[in-house]
Amino acid sequence: YMIMYGQVETLNQIVNAYFAVSFSEWCWVFMDGLWVVTMAFSLPFANRAKKLSNERPPSGLLGAYTMASTLGVLAINFAFLCIGLGALFHQDWFQCRKWSKGAVSNVTIIGDNYESTVIFIVTGAQYVTSAMAFNFGFKHRAPWLTNWRFIFFIIAYAVIHFDIILQPSSLSCFFRVNCEGDDIIRGATSAERKEIQNSWHTTVMPESFRHILVVLVITNAIAIMAWER
Repeated sequence: YMIMYGQVETLNQIVNAYFAVSFSEWCWVFMDGLWVVTMAFSLPFANRAKKLSNERPPSGLLGAYTMASTLGVLAINFAFLCIGLGALFHQDWFQCRKWSKGAVSNVTIIGDNYESTVIFIVTGAQYVTSAMAFNFGFKHRAPWLTNWRFIFFIIAYAVIHFDIILQPSSLSCFFRVNCEGDDIIRGATSAERKEIQNSWHTTVMPESFRHILVVLVITNAIAIMAWER
């Protein structure tokens, strides 16, 4: 899982760099703090299988099975990120952000845009759903539902993620995603509330596009779990 976490983050940073955008402070706190730590520490709590399998689990990091598993999940995740951005660029209401000279150097003002919103929603879900794909026990571990600690975090993060996608609220403004300018809150490193840094003073998405993102996140999760199975 930690290998996949690094790969997902590398890809979203390459895409961020291409668009010259970044995430808000609280997005980073969850991506590099809460999500990865809780997933990595709860995954090993999976119970052992009741019967000893007649096969051994893969032992090599560069073996054919391990490489196919990792690269397959990575390719699927990247494909869904491209689909999400492609859907965004085909929206009538969307206009690609044009930066003024020197604005890109200030990371505090390049996070309030729809490009970084889509990247965060799609790849943020991938931090969690990739762990779901690697939680299957196969013949060597007990069924994944027995890992109650992991299931608890999955449900909690799913509720948070779908809530910030589907409705503008104080929670979505916590991440500065799908947020009206009047509802913003302070950042992780600042005691002051900073206005939405774009010409529209909002990052709220039309309801129809929110539904597209929900379908995309769910389909992404199903695809990588089907690959792992």
